[in-house]
Amino acid sequence: MKIPFFRSLRFKVGVGYVFLVVINVLLTAWAIYNFTGLTQSTNILLTENFPKMISLENMARSVERHENALSLVLNQDLPNGRLRFNEAKYEFTRNFQIAEKDSGQPDLALILSDISATYAGYLLVADSLFLTADGGDYGGAKTFYYDRITPFSKRLIDNCFWLLEENQKMLQIVARETRTTSDEASLAVLAASLIAVSLSIVTMLQFTKRIIEPAERLTETVHQIGRGRLDLKLDIVTNDEIGELSREFNKMTERLRRYEEMNIQKIISEKNKSETIVESIADAIIVCDADCRIQLLNQSAVDLLQVSEADAIGRPADEIIRDPRLKGILRSGDESAIRDEPYLSFRYRNKTIYLRPRLTLIPSRDREERGGTVLVLQDVTLYKEIDKMKSDFMATVSHEFRTPLTSINMGVDILRQRLLGPLNPEQEELLAGSKQDCERLTKLVRELLQLSRLEAGKIEVRLEPFDVAGAIESTLQPLKLPFQEKGVELAVVNEAGLPPLTGDEQQFSWVVSNLVNNALRHTDAGGKVEIRSSRDNGAILVQVRDTGRGIPEDQLEKIFDKFVQVKAQQVATPGSVGLGLAIAKEIVELYGGRIWAVSTVNRGSTFSFSLPLSPKVTA
Repeated sequence: MKIPFFRSLRFKVGVGYVFLVVINVLLTAWAIYNFTGLTQSTNILLTENFPKMISLENMARSVERHENALSLVLNQDLPNGRLRFNEAKYEFTRNFQIAEKDSGQPDLALILSDISATYAGYLLVADSLFLTADGGDYGGAKTFYYDRITPFSKRLIDNCFWLLEENQKMLQIVARETRTTSDEASLAVLAASLIAVSLSIVTMLQFTKRIIEPAERLTETVHQIGRGRLDLKLDIVTNDEIGELSREFNKMTERLRRYEEMNIQKIISEKNKSETIVESIADAIIVCDADCRIQLLNQSAVDLLQVSEADAIGRPADEIIRDPRLKGILRSGDESAIRDEPYLSFRYRNKTIYLRPRLTLIPSRDREERGGTVLVLQDVTLYKEIDKMKSDFMATVSHEFRTPLTSINMGVDILRQRLLGPLNPEQEELLAGSKQDCERLTKLVRELLQLSRLEAGKIEVRLEPFDVAGAIESTLQPLKLPFQEKGVELAVVNEAGLPPLTGDEQQFSWVVSNLVNNALRHTDAGGKVEIRSSRDNGAILVQVRDTGRGIPEDQLEKIFDKFVQVKAQQVATPGSVGLGLAIAKEIVELYGGRIWAVSTVNRGSTFSFSLPLSPKVTA
């Protein structure tokens, strides 16, 4: 519905502005009128009376200059005296004309007339003095000066000062009138200002009452509706845009209320469905909000944590969960915490179970913040048991392989040494192939036995300090020839002043040798392999970098598992079944260290492992 213009906010605001503008214009005009009168009075004071005062003072001084000129004549300096007298005469006449101009006061005109007559007589007797002096009778001139001229000069000076006093009186009168005009103008402007301010206040009060207050009520009601109070109604009944807005807003809230009532059952149904799905999952599920407060637990999580669901909901996870590993995962909200501990062991119903944590972040409207976390603890106990059975089986098979392999290897060596008779070339070739197969099987059995001992915790742990740089140099010494034969550069960079590392030097060398051999195997001729050692926050960090083919990103997490190999068919190595990195990981973690890899396809890989200076042996 279109609102008439005279009822609209635009019209009301415009009227208010116009009213204020009219008040300001009237106040300005009134002030200009009063200050114009004040300016005129000031101009009269300065332009009419002040020059007269100056001219009267100059007239009195010129009379004194007349007397000084006559004194020169009496002192027999007639030429200079006549010249000075004429100059004083010119000055007196000029100032008298200024004083005589626009003199409308009768008293002043009378005084000026007397000054004019006296000055005329003064000039006549002065001419007589000049004639007497021209005749050379200076004695008579002096007598004539004191008898005839002195009365005229005295009367003339008295009249000048009398006229000056009269003008000063008139100037004081004009000053009082100007001050009175100024006071009247100030009072008038002050009164007009007070009236303008009062009218402005009344206008603003009306503006506030008709526009601001309805807008504030509308804003407050909107805030409450935004907080869920959909039953509120606006009671603004004005005929302007705010009134129209309030009526439309009431219609909108009514529709929202009906929509909420219609959809609340759907929301409850979806919530119940989600909770039922979560409860039906056998794995433990923990849901937390952005402040790490527990929002949801399924029955498996309640049994695992041994808490009550009613007591846990809404409380911080740190208060409910006692296991520090789960606290760290939920608090960090980062998958790196899971990578550090891929499997968690728990005592549950008198047996040890293994859980694999999976962390998922709940999206938020603000992408820079997380909306919450979902932690799923997948039961992998069965897989761990199968893995243990596989390891036990491989250990048993390895033990069983050792004796026949030793016998076969000895038999092949005896035949190749021709202790039982000569061999033809075909027999030599068959025995050479058999010898290589025996070596491959022997290496496989040795690695399987070492891995089984590491996993079973039966490996011998030696904690002796050794020099890291020296151990690396001794490890690389037998590998320099293979590097030279393949044409790959080998570089070693050891940080100066490395402290000794406590541990088993032989096992440390085995890890370094395995990583360097892998780097050589996957680096083409002309490439480079670099070994670096440095201090890293209370630990020793060793890095093996190569410029080889690299490892795909999706394979980086798998390369440290058993029997996993990531290599091209053309670089397959006989006797390698993917146990080297798994053994290296077991050795590093045995001493409380960590091993990881970073790689880019076709640009190379970096294998790193860190060992603490004071190891925490986990065997």
